[in-house]
Formats: sequence, C-alpha cells, structure tokens
Amino acid sequence: MALPLTDTGPIKVAIATGNGVGITDHFGYALQFQIWDFSSDEPRLLETRRNTPGCGAARGGEGPDPLDLSVDLVADCKAVIVAKIGECGVNRLNALGILVFETDDNVASAVRELAGSDLLRARNAA
Repeated sequence: MALPLTDTGPIKVAIATGNGVGITDHFGYALQFQIWDFSSDEPRLLETRRNTPGCGAARGGEGPDPLDLSVDLVADCKAVIVAKIGECGVNRLNALGILVFETDDNVASAVRELAGSDLLRARNAA
C-alpha cells in the first residue's frame, strides 16, 4: 500500500475538460476545470470550476489580464492537465510551483496514471 501523499489536506489537480470525459481543452481556451484530490490512494473529483478563457478575449481597457484569471482559478492546485498550453501559461503556472502536463488522453486514464506515479508525492515532499 502506498503512503498517503499528505496529512495536511487535499492535493489538488486541475483537468481541462470540456465534456468531463476527455482532456480536450487548451489551457487558454478552457471553459471549465475539474478539480481532483490526489491526497489519498484513490483520487476523487472535488468540484468543477467554470472559467473565463484567457485566450481570444479582448485585451484592451482596464482590469486584469484574462490569462491571469485562468491562472488564479487553479492557483491552489499542484498540477494542471491540459490538451495544450502555450509558453506564457506554462511560465505563469511554473512560477507558482504548479506542474503542467499535456495529453490527449481521457480523464480517467490521466487520473490513474498520475496517481500511479511519484510526481505529486515528490513535489509535495519538496
């Protein structure tokens, strides 16, 4: 049996999925993120967060950068799984210590693969 990942609360991972089944969305265009808890041997879905996509948005005028809103939405996560992400998004997430994974897999497979790896465990121990 694997050791628990943490004793201090959930280890959250955001997954960009437009349909809840496949990892279909580019980070900058994602309309929603599923938030999963990986703090135990059995990951579980915590919530779905609606997003205002940062890419393609009007960038004129006052207010925050639209991409910052997407980054802020997942800032409490340890990792983000997306179909694609640009360098700007990767840099902003990495600056917060958030791992970024690109895949065209389905949500269930990606959750299983990440849960079976030591990536989150190693990151959480650091």
